Amino acid sequence: MEKLKVDFSDLKEVFERLLEEKEKIDNEWSLTITREFNGYTLKGQSEEGAPITFVIEDDPKDELKSHENLLWEIMDYFTFGGSKHDKEQIQIERRKNK
Repeated sequence: MEKLKVDFSDLKEVFERLLEEKEKIDNEWSLTITREFNGYTLKGQSEEGAPITFVIEDDPKDELKSHENLLWEIMDYFTFGGSKHDKEQIQIERRKNK
């Protein structure tokens, strides 16, 4: 029976690449949005890395409300809105057509 020979000379390099890939994944900042029959489900991570879920329900009296709330949640999650001291800010505005 032939002995098995294993070459571990590049094992350190393989581990370093795996750790780099894991760090990239850990640093990803993403939000998954799913349209449900009665609103939206948003799944992401807290700043500490714990999974979080937001649910935005449709309002039968206001068909734009859930869409508006979705945009606000996205802005808050990714901190697009900035602070009140910023020169420019992104805002969400509703307008009525005349």
